[in-house]
Amino acid sequence: MNFYIPILFLLQEEHENTVFQTILGVFVTVGVVSICVYYILRYLESVYVKYYKKPYFIHFYPAIKRLPAHLQSFIEENDFYNRLDKKRKRYFAHRTVVFLDDINFVGREGLVVDNFIRMQITMMVIQLTFGMRHYILEYLNTIIVYPASFYSILNQTENIGEFNPRSKALALSWKDFQKGNLHQDKGKSLGIHELTHAIHYNSIKNSDISSEIFYDTFLLLEKYLGSPEVRERIVAANILRDYAYTDKFEFIAVLVEVFMESPEELKSKFPEIYTYVMQMLNFRYFEEH
Repeated sequence: MNFYIPILFLLQEEHENTVFQTILGVFVTVGVVSICVYYILRYLESVYVKYYKKPYFIHFYPAIKRLPAHLQSFIEENDFYNRLDKKRKRYFAHRTVVFLDDINFVGREGLVVDNFIRMQITMMVIQLTFGMRHYILEYLNTIIVYPASFYSILNQTENIGEFNPRSKALALSWKDFQKGNLHQDKGKSLGIHELTHAIHYNSIKNSDISSEIFYDTFLLLEKYLGSPEVRERIVAANILRDYAYTDKFEFIAVLVEVFMESPEELKSKFPEIYTYVMQMLNFRYFEEH
């Protein structure tokens, strides 16, 4: 009888190993198949984007988060939010909650970042990225708010806004942000300008579908603007302020300001450029009204 005991243990161990190997094989197979399916769908979506200039879908959330009641009143005063249908309003509120949870707001020089400030900045971010599936930017973790202009250690200059990808931080002058937010600054918007820098940088460093669309369309826009005739027309129209011609990053940031603040003027004077910017952001909401 003692002779059979080791054999029973060996048979039991062999059986356990077989079960483990089977389970492991299933997990590996599922993992490999999932990866293959992902890349096939990703490739097909890239083909779709090439022809239709937009992603398969923008909004998909397993569970919609609701904005707390004490913050709901802020978005109900937002013009863009009020133009949305009921379903998209829920998406706007959901994205607002996610962004508020994801971003760290910091006040400087005695400024207390209250709910009003947080919501005004957040709503601008949500509006600007509402046509993008990937609206949480990898290179933006912190938003620093100053009462007014501030001295930038990074640039050794007095600034009203800057984006620092190394620190994953966006710094804003609240005074100047509000001037743009309330349309008091002749079509200029500090928030849109600096957020466009963050989106642009994110699109260079990432390969998600929203980044791909933004960056690839930007390259097409660059090629279009390579024509001396087009550049002369833009300068003559005086639709962009002089700062736009600093470099290509400032150009696109100022251009997006004009697109968001004066879409009808941009479309009437430069319909091709308007279309490029619309595709970059997948922001087609001006076309619906």
